[in-house]
Amino acid sequence: MSGALLASLGLATAVGTAAEFARRIRRVAVPARRIGFDLAFAIALALGVAAFVRGVGFAAGAAAAVACAIGAAMLGVRLQSAQSRNRPRVAVGEPILDFTAPDEHGRPFRLSSLAGRPILLKLFRGHW
Repeated sequence: MSGALLASLGLATAVGTAAEFARRIRRVAVPARRIGFDLAFAIALALGVAAFVRGVGFAAGAAAAVACAIGAAMLGVRLQSAQSRNRPRVAVGEPILDFTAPDEHGRPFRLSSLAGRPILLKLFRGHW
């Protein structure tokens, strides 16, 4: 296989996998086991390196460099971002701990005042 073809395959794999990963992040649908994404990024990196070993021109070299950069960056980020698998403190349908917070008029509001009624609790983090 020529270096240009390897570079093109590496670039297509890296960009396609990154696009799918970003799409799943936006939908909050990233799987708990991401081994498929890790393998795809590793393949993109390997194809980019193989293209350089085979020898490439300027355009194919740029494609191979981008494939290597995306593959290595995503693998590096994944290795550095180990998230704990702890059970959330509050889960849907389970009781929440009582708290007191100011309401929209500044008066204290206690969550337990709504006991016995179904509620939707939405917490807003302001950006100002």
